[in-house]
Amino acid sequence: MKRISLRLVAALVLSALSLVLVWWLFWYVPGETRPNTETLHKLAEAGQMNSRFALGEAYRLGRGEDKDMVQAYEWHKKAALQGHTGSQYMMGQILEQGDGVRQNLARAFEWYSLAAKMSDNPDAEFAMAQMYFHGHGVAQDFAEAFILYEKAARKGQRIAQHMLGAMYEEGWANGRDLVEAYKWYTLALPGRQAAIALNPLYDSRLMLDRLMPRMTKFQIRRGDEAVKDWKIEHDDPFSNN
Repeated sequence: MKRISLRLVAALVLSALSLVLVWWLFWYVPGETRPNTETLHKLAEAGQMNSRFALGEAYRLGRGEDKDMVQAYEWHKKAALQGHTGSQYMMGQILEQGDGVRQNLARAFEWYSLAAKMSDNPDAEFAMAQMYFHGHGVAQDFAEAFILYEKAARKGQRIAQHMLGAMYEEGWANGRDLVEAYKWYTLALPGRQAAIALNPLYDSRLMLDRLMPRMTKFQIRRGDEAVKDWKIEHDDPFSNN
């Protein structure tokens, strides 16, 4: 049996420890205890990608460190350049919002695009769709927005599902289809509060209440069947809603 090198063992141990620290910082919340990030700093400075992502989030969220968007940007950038798709998405967020750094919409779009390409990240696809839809940093393009909303929506991104419903209701890119609009608004309902928090106009319940009087009973029945089929096909956790 070939001997495993000490360097490989050390690398595996450091990687495992960094994952534990990520979990500790962002999922385990023992009362008001403030996590100690000293070890996380050491791992991040040693080049551990997951630790760099975790440290970026610690600074971004103020978990274990005082909130510092400049430090969040720097650590996420280090991890993103190593290929961490979560950090690539966060780089897009930070640069789009201009939070702690100068806003750069073109670079934000590039980071979103990389995250989407590397991991089919539905949040990155949704962010890109929003930029196309609003003409925010790129030329307004409803057709491109529709494609990206649909990609994210089919992966369960709830706000993208809402926006896809709106695209179908208004016929902004692929022709008006009230049954499809009904289907996607209905699927988006579990994410309603998050959507409203992003934009008060993104209220799928109100959209459905406005849409249904314009539909025939047959169309509504077809919409309900489409929702049911979707939930069964995609093993939707809200399939009984």
